[in-house]
Amino acid sequence: MIITSFKKSKRGNILIYADKKYFASIPDEVFIKQGFKIGGYIDEKILSAALTDINNYKAKERALNLLSFRAHSKKELEQKLKQKSFDESSAKQAVEKMSELGLLNDFEFAKSLANELIFRKFYSGSRVNYELSKKGIDKNIIDDILEEIDFDEYEIAKKFIQKKCRNVVNLDEKIKKRLVGSLQRLGYSWGTIKYAVDIEKDC
Repeated sequence: MIITSFKKSKRGNILIYADKKYFASIPDEVFIKQGFKIGGYIDEKILSAALTDINNYKAKERALNLLSFRAHSKKELEQKLKQKSFDESSAKQAVEKMSELGLLNDFEFAKSLANELIFRKFYSGSRVNYELSKKGIDKNIIDDILEEIDFDEYEIAKKFIQKKCRNVVNLDEKIKKRLVGSLQRLGYSWGTIKYAVDIEKDC
């Protein structure tokens, strides 16, 4: 089939017409890369060969969309793209492109998340370590961040208790038990929990 004309779609794709009939819709970026031109030959085999470029393009578009909602780690973004049915190659290329554009930075992402987990959610250092590891952050980066952030686990645990006990007159054994369970889930050691709960016994 011979390409007879092109047309811009409302969504920004290039509509290809072969032998004066609609043949395919191609993203503008892929269209330029493939070098399609009027009078050129095209068939399903040629179109299939462009599929890799189309998938790479769509993966980048999806990555940008995901990053518009919130920051991601590199591994987290790659996993999400795979969940959206993109193959490993397309997902990796999209992540690399986002990194080149300065939209992905594991250290800054992890530092921001660590601060939120510690100072807003009252997580312990070990729980923060676990959560960052789940996001695919390198162990060395996690160690550097936890070393850099200035926090005292005792103080963070105490602030958690103060928040929970804001309207409590007497800290009875039932409430203490609940606090202990909550602090354990936040990743605190028994020594830290005992110290924090005892310190706040009159809250």
